[in-house]
Amino acid sequence: MKTKIWTILFLLCVCFGCLAKEVIPFNTSAHHEYGESVNEQNYENDRLIKIIYPKTNVECLDDAIQTYIEQTKRSFMENNTSNTEDKAELNVDYQSYIKDNRYISIKLDTYMRILDEKQQVKTWVYDQTNDTMVQLHDLLDEDALDDVSEITKAYFKKQYPEECDTQNFAIFTAPAYDNFETFVLRKDAFVFYFAAGTLFDRGVYMELPYEQLQDHIRMEPEQVTAFVPYADVLNEPVKQIDPNKPMVALTFDDGPTKKYTTAILDALKEHQASATFFVLGSRAKDFPEILQRMVLEGNEVGNHTFSHKQLTTLSKENIEEEITATQESIHDVINRYPTIIRPPYGSKNDNVLSCAQGKKIVTWTIDTEDWRHKDAKKIVENVIKNVKDGDIILMHDLYPSTAEAAIILIPTLQDMGFQLVTISELYDYGKNDAGKIM
Repeated sequence: MKTKIWTILFLLCVCFGCLAKEVIPFNTSAHHEYGESVNEQNYENDRLIKIIYPKTNVECLDDAIQTYIEQTKRSFMENNTSNTEDKAELNVDYQSYIKDNRYISIKLDTYMRILDEKQQVKTWVYDQTNDTMVQLHDLLDEDALDDVSEITKAYFKKQYPEECDTQNFAIFTAPAYDNFETFVLRKDAFVFYFAAGTLFDRGVYMELPYEQLQDHIRMEPEQVTAFVPYADVLNEPVKQIDPNKPMVALTFDDGPTKKYTTAILDALKEHQASATFFVLGSRAKDFPEILQRMVLEGNEVGNHTFSHKQLTTLSKENIEEEITATQESIHDVINRYPTIIRPPYGSKNDNVLSCAQGKKIVTWTIDTEDWRHKDAKKIVENVIKNVKDGDIILMHDLYPSTAEAAIILIPTLQDMGFQLVTISELYDYGKNDAGKIM
């Protein structure tokens, strides 16, 4: 058996190396339209760090993003003195947009919790035609500011009528470029972001279609592509599972990603195996074809919250928002709601359990620590050495090494006599009760 594993591993490292080294410069998802995702994670000691940002191959844009990321990490590390039992947390994620094959917009969302919570939105807009970063005054003439100001006031007074009669609201909706410099260009609209402490105590945003400013705009709006709805019904295949034979569940967190999730799905399909993918709500609509494929090929989609915050640090209301937003985001794609939830970092308390509302909270029995090692050989060894009937195996479909390891593990576990099933199937056959809410 060991000889077979090492032979497979050697051959895979040779033929699969292109997956680890290949760069995909463009994504085609709803909120990641430009750039290759870079992932940084550290779950050690007294802190949790999860950072995802884009590499665009535009020098000035990448330099600006990298500078911001390094400054944010440095600030977090220098002030990392939490006085609670929960670890301090830094979470950065991004959205990217391309308009008219000319304007690249990048938005970074930063959540930092040390002694208290801080959230920040940072944006950049780059003009490929002129090879320069652009500001709002490059896109709208001065007369437009009066319209933007009035539209903003009217929009938020309608949304939050009891909160707009403040000095801050009047100051930060006034017709000044500085008030509206945090923005991105989508295909159909400007999106303006307002930080916590400006209009309101919390951060808010507003979408403004280009046609409302057509007399003042300094660019030609692009035709909006009509939305094509997804299939109303998805039918997964009927599977033959022997309740008397050992079974395990492979699980993958934090995705999906176009490259590595697809490679894992290919291997599962080839060997007629199943797995469970705990999806972030913020990424679900970016990869509808991948989520639909998961279901159609007999895999399970689980809820991994919307933005990967440590739930035990949030209020009950915010926990519910994280879970509910993800439920809806996934349902919009696969026409069904997940019945299982995996809290980020496996963190749970009474508030988290009560917000689960009858859904199973799922942790794991084998942690491959793939985020730490990024080494397919170590991941495979860890699983093969420790696996037993009913195990739930934790991995992340973010890394080439995890995809390499999965391609080895799927047939190897089958050769060892294990059936590869979903989490719900594992529970249905009474193999593991770790996910049942107490």
